[in-house]
Amino acid sequence: MKKFIDKLESGNPVDSLFSVKYKRAVAEYKNGWYFAFGAADKTGELEVNYWGGQNKDSVDRTHDSFKEGDVVRVQGFVTTYNDRKKININEGKGAVTPTKDFNLSDFLPQSNKNLAELYSRLLELVDGVKHEGLRALLEKFFKDDDFTKEFKRAPAAMFLHHAWLGGLLEHSLAVALTAREAAKNYAVDLDLLTAGALLHDVGKIIEFEVTTSIKIGEEGMLRGHTVIGEELVREKAKQTGLDTHTLRKLSHMILAHHGEHEYGAPKEPMFVEAVLVYYADEMDAKASQFERIKKDTTSEDFRVYDKHWGEIYLK
Repeated sequence: MKKFIDKLESGNPVDSLFSVKYKRAVAEYKNGWYFAFGAADKTGELEVNYWGGQNKDSVDRTHDSFKEGDVVRVQGFVTTYNDRKKININEGKGAVTPTKDFNLSDFLPQSNKNLAELYSRLLELVDGVKHEGLRALLEKFFKDDDFTKEFKRAPAAMFLHHAWLGGLLEHSLAVALTAREAAKNYAVDLDLLTAGALLHDVGKIIEFEVTTSIKIGEEGMLRGHTVIGEELVREKAKQTGLDTHTLRKLSHMILAHHGEHEYGAPKEPMFVEAVLVYYADEMDAKASQFERIKKDTTSEDFRVYDKHWGEIYLK
């Protein structure tokens, strides 16, 4: 039975599954050889120390039996050091063993919304686009079975807003609905706005690598989802015959959705549809985080401090 990190108590034995966040090299200590690795699940993270004896080959075999990103069964003892929980494994009395038998939902948070309903709502927006070229482009993405599977599973971030399975779908639809609502006050191309909103973060399906954790892959680190997404859209557009002028504006909306150069935007918004997508993106990212922090906070105080967002009022 899975025992989550936030429920572990110092002084008790542990026998549970964790994902490996990092692994340090084998090193010598006074009684033999040891190594450390990071263990994580969806509730938190802690360090595990494997204490071996004088037989370095034995410790090396255990060390080399798993790698970062694997899921391992940890049999050890929970301790506290500098007010932080740790797990100690003593060779011969405990073990760390890689396994393929696990539930991904134990390691990554998942959307608490009905993703099938959200995707159905997204497809309604796609079907409502009157511009034939834009509708055909959107269908190339959102009516492709392989893309749909990835998109429904993808997170929208590593740590901040919508950092869970299904987060990208939640966020993209919310941005589209918010931008369309705001557009009622302005003269806009609603089809262009909808396409830009739904596709603004599409590069995140490549930027993030999702295993038992969410991390930025090599391409994501070097290029970023904004550039990757704009390239994906241009590649699909070649298959639809989307006119050059519309594609150029759509590209700009993707490249400008972070708003300012200092926040990673290659371009800043230059027309109303791009401005609306930028602010809808910003609003959903922040509002969803405030909502989630309030929901997850158990304090009886009227406020909580978050290291990313500052003071948040709870009442």
